[in-house]
Amino acid sequence: MNERRNEPFRYPFETPLPGFYNRKSSKNVSGPLKVKDISLNGLRFSCAVQPGLSMKDELLISFIYEHETFTAEGRLIWMKVEENEMTCGIHVFEFPDRLKTIIQELGESMQADKNEQTTRSP
Repeated sequence: MNERRNEPFRYPFETPLPGFYNRKSSKNVSGPLKVKDISLNGLRFSCAVQPGLSMKDELLISFIYEHETFTAEGRLIWMKVEENEMTCGIHVFEFPDRLKTIIQELGESMQADKNEQTTRSP
């Protein structure tokens, strides 16, 4: 969770993005996911409870954003298990350049929205 505290922003998706994960060391551990938020360092996703996943596992993540599929590798840095779902944080080693640009633009739009709200405050 340290990465989260040192980030300039995390962009939350209003509607989670559909995707899929595979554990690199065992292709048998895989499943659908929903990306909930993203930053330049990583992302947060939810999925069905998967007993085969554990901290520090390396994952291959694929997801769709605006009709385009993106793939990245990363390490699982936190997990929170609830009744029938788990939420995970992954530190991404390197996003594709196109996705980095999109993430930066999302952050800039978030900052612009904040600035607009500040100027509207009484």
